[in-house]
Amino acid sequence: MATLGTRVRLIGYGEQKFKCRRESLKLTLCCILGLLSLGANALADVVTLKNGDRVTGTLVTVKEGNLEFKTDTVGTLTIPVAQITSFVGVKPVAVVVKGQEPRRGTLELKSPNEWQVTANGKTETLTADKVELIMPADTYQTLMVTTPKPWQAWKGSAGLGYSIQHGNQQTDTFTTNLNATHERPETPIFQPHFRTAYTFTTLLSHASQASATVTSRTLTTNLREDYLFTDKNFVFGFGQLDHVSTEGLYLRQTLGGGFGRDVIKNKRMTFSLLGGLTYTHDKFFVGTHDQSAEVLTGEKLGFQISKRARLDHYLNFYPNLSHGGWYRFDTSTVLALKLSNRFSANLSAIDLFLSNPPPGNQKNNITYSMGLGYTF
Repeated sequence: MATLGTRVRLIGYGEQKFKCRRESLKLTLCCILGLLSLGANALADVVTLKNGDRVTGTLVTVKEGNLEFKTDTVGTLTIPVAQITSFVGVKPVAVVVKGQEPRRGTLELKSPNEWQVTANGKTETLTADKVELIMPADTYQTLMVTTPKPWQAWKGSAGLGYSIQHGNQQTDTFTTNLNATHERPETPIFQPHFRTAYTFTTLLSHASQASATVTSRTLTTNLREDYLFTDKNFVFGFGQLDHVSTEGLYLRQTLGGGFGRDVIKNKRMTFSLLGGLTYTHDKFFVGTHDQSAEVLTGEKLGFQISKRARLDHYLNFYPNLSHGGWYRFDTSTVLALKLSNRFSANLSAIDLFLSNPPPGNQKNNITYSMGLGYTF
């Protein structure tokens, strides 16, 4: 039988063996975590700053002297390239060089003024002043090459309004409007492209008092095609149809074109100016016809007042070249107050003016309306 001393020695030996196994397990776990950390860093881009800090993450873009960098810990950072001592990228990038084909490969920064691109074992050094943009190659390919189908990439709004009045006079008014623009998504580097704009508006009103009734109808539709040859300048052509019963106009057909410029274009505000020439053919209810050439000058404004309020306005002015002193203009202003992500309450004012309507018709036709809008 084992003595008491032998039992004590056996227990002590067992405890020591357990401690050794526990320490061995800790060491194994530390090694595994270290390897996982090294593997994660090996799959991440690394930025080293002048103050010695190292940041790991994923390159988003390099543009206008700033590096945009996405990290898992602090989100997306914007770092001036001048504050970076080195950058080592893992995934292939596209480097857009002024006036040349983009370079593709892995990226390194050896100094704030020199980028190195390596592809197929060959390394090319590019100076910072020649580089317009750097971004992941797959992202660049998607943005630059993808072209939306004719039924895709439409943005705009549609509105519907209806009002009823009962009293000495019975009146009901129905209004609809549609404004839509088709344009390829914004690309990192501008490419010439087409942009399509379509508008459709109706104002239908019926009023009755005693035995007298008055019905007025206004319908207008416009299709305009722009070709943007720079990021702000474009040429355009358009066709428009108008029916305005309050001006005695049965049908106006307008064809024209000219030059435009997006003077301001950012996320909050757009402001464009137009200039050109048009040809119109007017047919009035009284049976007369008129053909004329006109000058077109116009402006279009879109302004996001706040997260819930937006203002859209346009004005087109047409001095008549065939008949001196004649002119017309049309203008629209819409204030939209957002009710949800898609729906809004709209207040609108539309003014159609013709300096030479047939006898018995008013020159000015102004409509105010309220309704519900939908944004797409």
